[in-house]
Parts: sequence; C-alpha cells; structure tokens
Amino acid sequence: MLAVQVDQVLEQQKEIVIKQLEGPVPKPIGIAGATVLGDGKIVAIADTIELMNLASGKVRREDTIWSTGSEDGQSVDASVEEQKEPTVLIVDDSITVRELLSMTFAKAGYQVEQARDGKDAWEKLRAGLPCDLIFCDIEMPRMDGLELLSRVQKDSALSKLPMAMLTSRGASKHKQMAYDLGASGYFTKPYLEDHLLDAAGRMLEGEVVGLVAGA
Repeated sequence: MLAVQVDQVLEQQKEIVIKQLEGPVPKPIGIAGATVLGDGKIVAIADTIELMNLASGKVRREDTIWSTGSEDGQSVDASVEEQKEPTVLIVDDSITVRELLSMTFAKAGYQVEQARDGKDAWEKLRAGLPCDLIFCDIEMPRMDGLELLSRVQKDSALSKLPMAMLTSRGASKHKQMAYDLGASGYFTKPYLEDHLLDAAGRMLEGEVVGLVAGA
C-alpha cells in the first residue's frame, strides 16, 4: 500500500488551471505542470499517480515525458543537439549588406557568421569555423567570391559545403563561371528575403538554385 503525505495546504481554491511545462527542458519527475495562485505566485502541481508509479517500480526515471524512450535511457538532449540551427556564413565587403543579411537569417532561426571578404572567409573556414551554408559576394578586395568558391571546391574538407553567390552582377557569363566552379546558387542584388530563405533551405537539401548550365 502506498500513500502520499501532504505537509501543508498553501491556499484553498475550488479550481486551478494547470499549465503544461514546455520542452526541451525535461519535465521534473512527479510534476504535472504549474499554476498561478491568486497572489501571483507560481507553484508546481504534483503528479501523484506518476509519483506512486515511480515508487512502486511501474515507471522508470528514464520513461518520464520528453525522454526518448530508448533502451539506454538517453534523454531528449541528444535529439535537441541534432536539431541545432544551421549556420550560414555571410561574405561581403559591405558591412551594411552583411548586417542586413545577418538579420534576415537570424530572424529565420539561423546561426550567422560574417566575413569581410574572401580572404577573411577562407582563413576562418580553414581555422575550423562551423558552417553549413555560404552566401558570398563576387567583387571584393584581397580575394573575390569566385576565387573563394574555387578554393572551397578544391578543399576535400569543404567541397560539400553549399555556396551561393549574391552579387550585383547578373550577366550570363558570371552565372556560367559560378556554375562551372561548383556554386549551389546564384542571386542578384537587390534580393527578396523570402526568395533567399527558400533557396537557402533548398540548398541545404542539396539542390542547385538559380543556375543553369550554358545559361
């Protein structure tokens, strides 16, 4: 026989509204949720059934809500890590363009890194900067975007990294050069945010966007 001892009744209320605790923070064992008292205090609501099942061995600590339910008892933390936001590297010699693009991608849930030109980007990538996608201007001092694209494609550790050109150059010859060098996308300024974000998602899935051979 099991029993639950109540040490103190904080307040008498006929009805309470239990608010569910939201992930990814694991739900504490034996807690059903929380409620707000009349004086504004937030208190946890005990899940007496779960507590009694835990005490009797009918439920394990690993089996509480938001756990993966795997046999090794790994928690949801592993899946949260796998769902980490993608990181985009913005390469442009204009700080205004870099900041505007950074805000666009940050609002969409991306992690954002910046580089002021191709050389800066190359040094950061070679130093191990984590990156899932690159948007790069073409005309920049020290190292232009096409040179950076060429180096990225020739590097075995970086060659699978999707890289798109974002430039004011809309001529077919520039698109063809980018295509030949292995770009995953080609976009001209000014750009539409929604179009750019949609293309970014497609490039992360392995698509080539805005480029046609021989165009």
